[in-house]
Amino acid sequence: MVRKLKSKTGGSGNILKQAQEMQARMIAVQEELKSKSVEASVGGGAVLVKVNGQKEVLEVKLSDEIIKEAQEDKSMLEDLVLTAVTEAMRQAEELAEKEMGAVTGGINIPGLI
Repeated sequence: MVRKLKSKTGGSGNILKQAQEMQARMIAVQEELKSKSVEASVGGGAVLVKVNGQKEVLEVKLSDEIIKEAQEDKSMLEDLVLTAVTEAMRQAEELAEKEMGAVTGGINIPGLI
């Protein structure tokens, strides 16, 4: 025998309504994340990477000095860029988790972000 679960606040329809409201808030947060950004700087500011809350790289800046040095040590510049991108992505992930956590109450929903 299958029983319907009912809450004290109005039955299963209320749960569905709450889920729909949460989904709408999550969509709004995801849209807001497009306009929020984080920056990572490495090499004393020689390489700067800017990423939005949806992990899209928006900007990469290289100092004139690092470009000159890269002519003799290309791998050093590659490492700095990789490090800056990795750090910016980590910060963007942290931002997205924080923003979504406010909506989900800290519940980890796989594939959400």
